Amino acid sequence: MPIATDSRRVTLGFTWRVFAVTAAIVGIVVVVALMVASSSVRKASDRTARRGLEQSADLVAQFLAGRERSLAGGARVFVQGPYFRTLVSERRRDDILDQTFEAAAQLESQWVFITDGRGVLLAHSDEPGAAGDDMGGVLLIAGALRGHVTTGFGVSRDSLLFQAVAVPIEIPGGASVGVLVATKLVDSLLAHDVKVATASELVFFTRDVKGGIHVAASTLGNEPELLHSVTNFAKRPVETADAGHAPDLRFNGVDYLAQRTSLTTAGGEVVGGFVVLRSRDAERASLADIRRSIMMAGAIGFIFALLVAYAAARRVSRPVRTLADAVRRAADGDYDLPIRNEVSGSAAGAEVDDLADAVDALLADLRDKEALIAMTTRPSTTHGSPEKQHSTSGVRPLRRRRAVGDGDGDLSAVGQSIVRIGAREGIEIAAGALLANRYRIEALVGHGGMGMVYRAVDRSLGETVAIKLLRPEVLANDPDAFGRVKDELRLARRITHRNVVRTHDIGECDGLPFFTMEFVDGASLATVIRSRGALPPSVAVAIAKQLLRALAAAHEQQVVHGDLKPQNILLGPNGVLKVTDFGVARLIRDPRRAAHGSGGIDGAAGRVVGATLGTPEYMAPEQLIGGKATVATDIYAAGIVLHECLTGITTYGADTPMAFFARKLVPPMPTETASARRARTPLRVAEAQYTGALERLIARMTAADPANRASSAADLLRLFARLA
Repeated sequence: MPIATDSRRVTLGFTWRVFAVTAAIVGIVVVVALMVASSSVRKASDRTARRGLEQSADLVAQFLAGRERSLAGGARVFVQGPYFRTLVSERRRDDILDQTFEAAAQLESQWVFITDGRGVLLAHSDEPGAAGDDMGGVLLIAGALRGHVTTGFGVSRDSLLFQAVAVPIEIPGGASVGVLVATKLVDSLLAHDVKVATASELVFFTRDVKGGIHVAASTLGNEPELLHSVTNFAKRPVETADAGHAPDLRFNGVDYLAQRTSLTTAGGEVVGGFVVLRSRDAERASLADIRRSIMMAGAIGFIFALLVAYAAARRVSRPVRTLADAVRRAADGDYDLPIRNEVSGSAAGAEVDDLADAVDALLADLRDKEALIAMTTRPSTTHGSPEKQHSTSGVRPLRRRRAVGDGDGDLSAVGQSIVRIGAREGIEIAAGALLANRYRIEALVGHGGMGMVYRAVDRSLGETVAIKLLRPEVLANDPDAFGRVKDELRLARRITHRNVVRTHDIGECDGLPFFTMEFVDGASLATVIRSRGALPPSVAVAIAKQLLRALAAAHEQQVVHGDLKPQNILLGPNGVLKVTDFGVARLIRDPRRAAHGSGGIDGAAGRVVGATLGTPEYMAPEQLIGGKATVATDIYAAGIVLHECLTGITTYGADTPMAFFARKLVPPMPTETASARRARTPLRVAEAQYTGALERLIARMTAADPANRASSAADLLRLFARLA
């Protein structure tokens, strides 16, 4: 069983390749989805953290502003005391120094100092000995001397950051007599209080006169690494550091998202600022559960996708394996395989279904060819001799195969017959003669009412062709007949189909009209039926499908046969059926006989007088009374041909024209021959249904009313294909 083993090996390889490709695609999709989801989670976390930073920075600013308002309010209350005003206006320094201590205690300020109305320092709580310094040029004090409460940030000893409030000391109805300045340090205690309120890390920093950065207060300590990171961050331009994609700080191995805010003096000079920080890992930890859920869902989805991919690969490979086995078995001559039932509708998709249908159609075609080849090569198994068949059907049997043509004469002694006919008409073409100085005649292969058919060699192309010479009497008394034949043959040349005999050329030599065709070395269907009698239904269906393919191709080109009969249907040795004589007979009338009137059957010529030339047994009723040859008449003739295949005879024999026409108006019924065959060989139920369906299709083709026949050969072909 090497074939099965190879098929299995190929299928397994195909299955794993499909699985690998599918798994790779699914894996890539899952990984990309996880990466996108993870990136989205990170971005969402960063966006959330940055919004939190903005909110934290606002809270810090509000906290500082509130502390500033509280300090300013307390200072304004303190300077309202009459005794305090009197001391300042009288410049009583020792008493004023005591007031600075008392004010610092009441206001909870780090230090307090007081100036006179010109800005000269009177007392400083942090420096008791300091006095006499002119501070009128300081913007914080200058603003208070003008009667305004002035606030701002300041720096002391490079790393001390403080808030300052300057409040004017005024006598009711008089000018300002001095200024009280109260300060509060920004220290780590304040930073921790703010951290509790904002849930963010906080670092306050100062700038010295040289631009150096110093940490003033921090919730992260005061390590050199922190100072270095804050220094680099604080020195960046504001538009870079405070943008939505602000750079991060890294401290003690932790990544922080940061936002910076500047702090200024009363005059607007930047003396420091603060940085709000949030740990990126801590922020992302809040979304870790979501990320883990996404990862778990992705892993489960990937495993499930792998299982589905493997199952799909197996389901895809099964029809492919079936098709591969079918092709191998067909190569060994086994065409009887149920491809359609096993493959069509599978999970492999429409493309594999189409491939399965194509393989199934190919196998059906091969089965048909095999059946037809068997009919033309095996000895006859019909009951009775050909002579008996001849006596039943009224048709003289042929004793040799026939090639191309419409003749129904005896081909066993065609040489003498042609000489006799030729002598009567003045025509004689001997073997070896040249026709039109191009075609070398080899032998006469057929003759009939329309003309004679020779096998010849086209010397220009070196190919064997069939040459059909039209009898002069066919075209006599009708000078337009040959022109109509040429026009029709030009149309017939448009038909290119394997089931149609190809027409090559048309010409005239020494007054003899002829045309050349594809040569088919095979037997006519008439020969097969005469020698074998009724054919099996499966063979009739095989003939029907190829015949209908030929008609469908011709009708698509607007070409009608007009004289379809078994003599014009050839069975090649390769099992291919070919139809010949498209469009020849239907354009040629017999004006000599038409002059005698319409109606009547000329038995010798085999045609109805006054009607389109044809064979009456196969002509539709409307064609017999002078109607045009149409698609419907071709379908009718094909039905009669198939009926003859099933029964071995035609049922239209009659003694008078009226009886013949009467029979034509009734569809042919199953004959005694068919019934006897069934009685001799009881059919199984399936075979009986098959034969019954075939007979119903034939009845539909041979309805007397054209409106009741099938609409086209293509539609009939689909119906016959379902029988196979």
